[in-house]
Amino acid sequence: MFKTLSIAIIIALLAALFGFAIGPVWAFYDLRSAAESEDIQSLSELVAFDEVRTSLKAQLWADAKGAPTAEAPAPSVLKDPLGAIGRAITDLTAAPPKQPVVDVNSYLTAKALLALSYGAGKDANRIEPREFAPKPPMPGILYWSIDRARLGIKQPEIGTTVFTMKRRGLFTWQVTHIGLPDAEAPDPAATAVSASASPDFGPDK
Repeated sequence: MFKTLSIAIIIALLAALFGFAIGPVWAFYDLRSAAESEDIQSLSELVAFDEVRTSLKAQLWADAKGAPTAEAPAPSVLKDPLGAIGRAITDLTAAPPKQPVVDVNSYLTAKALLALSYGAGKDANRIEPREFAPKPPMPGILYWSIDRARLGIKQPEIGTTVFTMKRRGLFTWQVTHIGLPDAEAPDPAATAVSASASPDFGPDK
């Protein structure tokens, strides 16, 4: 009797430890399932919408602004005093740059969250998830600690979409940040494979 009880306790502890460790992955698949069925109530518990909205807004604004344009150097006070004064006045009176218009909420719909969980990245708000990835990709664990984890969904032509999760309870996790892949940054592994597969057309001998 005592031996049976001890085995049961050990199994229960191992199951609890496994559930504790696998929590982020479990929460990710729960989010994917809730998004697919458009279960808004469950999504509100699985996603910290205010924090995710802030993180997406910063990334999308940076993308919409694009790379800064090169400006001509300011006139030298010694060589062109009038030009330098005119440039200073222009800088003082110029209106601050407007923030680009970005519809962040379009990335927080059930369909867009499902597409993000498939690794659609910045195209998540305008594609059909099932057409984009008929077979949902598995997430990879990029980082795991006691109270925080990051899961990555990699798409070869797009990059890796990163879901950052924070522990909210013993077995409860919530998405607090979604990192969009940089479409302009090529995958080093894919580049290496492509380079090795390319024929070498050297000069004719």
